[in-house]
Amino acid sequence: MADRLVSNEGANVLMGPISSANRVAVSSALERLQVPSLYASQYEGPAADDYCSEWMFQLGDIPSQKIEPFVPWLIEEHGDSFYLLGDDYSWPKQTNEAVKQAVDDGGGEIIGEEYVSLDTTDFSSIIPRIEQEDPDVLFMTITGGGPAAMQSQMQEQGIRDQFAQVGLAHGQGVLQGASPEATEGVYSCHAYLEGIENDSNTEFISKYRDKHGDDALVNYFTGPAYNAIKLLEDAVDRSGGSSPEDIKQGLQGASTNSIMGETIIESDNQMTVGTFLGQVNSDQKYDIVKSFDPVSPTGDCDDI
Repeated sequence: MADRLVSNEGANVLMGPISSANRVAVSSALERLQVPSLYASQYEGPAADDYCSEWMFQLGDIPSQKIEPFVPWLIEEHGDSFYLLGDDYSWPKQTNEAVKQAVDDGGGEIIGEEYVSLDTTDFSSIIPRIEQEDPDVLFMTITGGGPAAMQSQMQEQGIRDQFAQVGLAHGQGVLQGASPEATEGVYSCHAYLEGIENDSNTEFISKYRDKHGDDALVNYFTGPAYNAIKLLEDAVDRSGGSSPEDIKQGLQGASTNSIMGETIIESDNQMTVGTFLGQVNSDQKYDIVKSFDPVSPTGDCDDI
């Protein structure tokens, strides 16, 4: 698809994709195509094989920006024993490596870790094991239909109040597959949540609802995707051109102060950004509980 968009359609820049597996596939083609791509999803950061891709600008939050501040808060507020449940692919596994390190640094313990195939919706054999282990925190990186199914089945088995629940892929659209009673109280942490209070986000939400309706979905993908467009705009303004090379050069150092607050691409083709800890309310939206300061990428990529 990336090849077709560039070679046949003449694209000067690509937006996306969404999943880590697809991003790695696109990254492998970008050097040959000599076209930048803007990836605006949360992902695994320096652990990713394509972290230092010259042409992929990875504009979603990474573990140092969300996991490292979030886990100590969870330990302080809820306890230090964690059970990890994720889908069986790169993002959950590599994210959980960061979770395990943060738990260890905080003096905590991982008392369970398991992975299920993508799109698993039957957790009937897993929930009793989690209940038996009795963690302080159930930390979930399941995606697709998994979050709604897991929340509903925990509700049916009456164990939701037994431990704190975290769902890094528990987006608003996904949660609508479960009842509000089955999802209320789940924590997540992202660079964007709908409830961010600043003038840019207030204006954005108002215009978005006016155009698409009051029920139009806004979730943690919305902000980074919109912010990526604003960074692209700044890149074109800074470089004075819109060729692939112009865009690539302009993106290095591009900045914006939009619906996510201040962001800048400082190093490693990654974005410096703060994150927000949210908790699902009875309307299946996230109330912001706490904000974490912006964190800069590592600066490990010598060639970009």
